[in-house]
Amino acid sequence: MNLYLGLTIAAINRIPVFLESADNPAIQTVVISIFLGFILGFLINYLADVLPATRRLSQPVCPECKQPFSMKEYLFSLRCAHCRQRRTVRYVIVLISSISLSVLLRFFPFHGLNFWATLPLLIYLGMIVVIDLEHRLVLMETSLFGFILILIYGIYFHGILGAISGALGGMLIMLVFYILGVVFGKVVGKLRHKAINEVPFGFGDVVFGMILGLLSGWPAIAAALIIGILVFSAYSLLWLIGLILTKRYKSFSNAQALTPFLILGTIVLFYL
Repeated sequence: MNLYLGLTIAAINRIPVFLESADNPAIQTVVISIFLGFILGFLINYLADVLPATRRLSQPVCPECKQPFSMKEYLFSLRCAHCRQRRTVRYVIVLISSISLSVLLRFFPFHGLNFWATLPLLIYLGMIVVIDLEHRLVLMETSLFGFILILIYGIYFHGILGAISGALGGMLIMLVFYILGVVFGKVVGKLRHKAINEVPFGFGDVVFGMILGLLSGWPAIAAALIIGILVFSAYSLLWLIGLILTKRYKSFSNAQALTPFLILGTIVLFYL
């Protein structure tokens, strides 16, 4: 099985040979990366638009009037043809970010992978980040798909035992934080005589800790999660200070998305 998965990753690494050669000038490489980044950004936007609403691949619709977009309109128009509602700024941010990351990954791919083998990770992790930032949600459907996808990479990097041990370690670490968050919410709720529905760690974060554990292996996943949680804590503190200064703070109603920071911690390890 390890040999088969190793050959699969090796094949992915060789797919684009016909598209470029060592003799191509740097400018052509950058142009190809920009074009691919646009495609990746489109895919991330599409998945982030349809999956939270339908839990499956479907035709995207305008969030305002619920009319379906045509393919041409969805790709190139910034307004709905029916109600003239502008597309959200997220659409443009994702496209620019995807193009930028595509160019950077051309020259700085993940450790152990080439540019082309990194692209599926970029699409999947980008989709997870966008959905969690917008909806504070980690979908079960994307988690199941991610488990299979990341398992392939995990076995390639660490072998089957290394990947599974990383997954168990990541799940257990995040489960501890999840339980502590639930207990904290109940204690504060009793003190305030009011039920607290917002928790800092959702169960989706536990599942995604397991998925990232497949990719990182053990004990690297422990360091990745710690880095992510520390950065998340610093960001949340700055966000909280900003809300207090602008008088917009409301107790237990300003929860932030954690999964993007866990992904960030994992990515940092690939470049250390």
